[in-house]
Amino acid sequence: TSGRPGPACVVMRNNAISGEIDPDRVPKIYPTDGYLKTSPAIAPEEEVERAVNFLMEAKSPVIIAGNGVHISRAYQELKEIAELLGIPVTTSYKGKSTFPEIHPLALGMMGTFGQRVANNVVADADILLVAGCRLSPSDTRYESPQMIDPPRQKIIQIDIDPRNAGWTFPVDMALIGDVKSVLRQIIEVVQGEGPARAKERTEALQQRKRDEEFFEAPELHSDDSPLLPQRIVSEINKVVDPSTIITFDAGDNRYWMSHFFKSKEVRTTFCPGGIAGMGWGPAAALAAKLLEPRRPVLSVSGDGGFAMVIHVLSTGLQYNLPIAFLVMNNSGLGAVRDAQMGRKIATDFVETNFARIAEAFDCRGVRVHEPGKLAPALEEALGANVSTVVDVITSQAEPFFKIASF
Repeated sequence: TSGRPGPACVVMRNNAISGEIDPDRVPKIYPTDGYLKTSPAIAPEEEVERAVNFLMEAKSPVIIAGNGVHISRAYQELKEIAELLGIPVTTSYKGKSTFPEIHPLALGMMGTFGQRVANNVVADADILLVAGCRLSPSDTRYESPQMIDPPRQKIIQIDIDPRNAGWTFPVDMALIGDVKSVLRQIIEVVQGEGPARAKERTEALQQRKRDEEFFEAPELHSDDSPLLPQRIVSEINKVVDPSTIITFDAGDNRYWMSHFFKSKEVRTTFCPGGIAGMGWGPAAALAAKLLEPRRPVLSVSGDGGFAMVIHVLSTGLQYNLPIAFLVMNNSGLGAVRDAQMGRKIATDFVETNFARIAEAFDCRGVRVHEPGKLAPALEEALGANVSTVVDVITSQAEPFFKIASF
């Protein structure tokens, strides 16, 4: 909860937690509050002023927003600085929904599975303002010099952890501090005087997004059955309330979702990192509903990941957590199967009816075979008073390579 916030684990011996403690013994026991009274870290003023000078003089700056913006809750500051300076914003995979993707300055997600326009605008930038992002391999197309190239681009990196700044690429400036606090420092230095070309940059970006098919593809409108994964995401885009919390899982489903799902509000999409987060999404949806009981919650996973944690249905029922679980059911481990390039090894499953399994848990279940029936099924699931599985029979014909940019 302080310094670099994140998950923590305390491991104790059994006999250390089963007895009683004398409050007068030494060492004394004190309330934890006093150990956590830390002020958010800020960057040196002269460094912030230098960074602002870089940004004001830039011809084509870009902001890259990462998971640090989520952790710091720096959403308003990110939006304010983007609008003040007319700077386009792209996000990392884990930074998705730190900036609404319907905003005129939004580029969507960058990287291997990112929007083409996001990757191209980053490649054309003269200055990158990296806010709470480590610039991981998938975010940078495996450190492609065609995308990020320090010899021809200035990089200003904001991070609470000095180990992260300059970890992947050499930087021109490292502003070490809490992202929210440092962005606020930058805004105060700018003092409302954005560059004259800010409006011009914003208008030019709209045309570029149209030209490069921002969040668009013919498959989003396909009437094929089994459903194409792109069409499934398209229906999710149409149906969900902007405030809906959506959890992704590992596998093909998160490639399609991170690429095509357009987040409309901040702090609405959450995803596992790395490649082994199977089963994370359905379980994370339970936690999301516990924390935000009034908001709709949707878990999107594949059949492989959902099968690993199918007991979430029992837990949801036990604690009265109505969640919509959408399963992209293509009877296999899709991401692994695609990567096997036709030489399938242990990646095909027998067909499994997850809707019937949901009913066996005393939850709701519905199978969807046709594109036109998905939206009504989703609407019912999101409005139900009990957890609902929407088992969508999904085509195997669309490999994730179709949206990848290596």
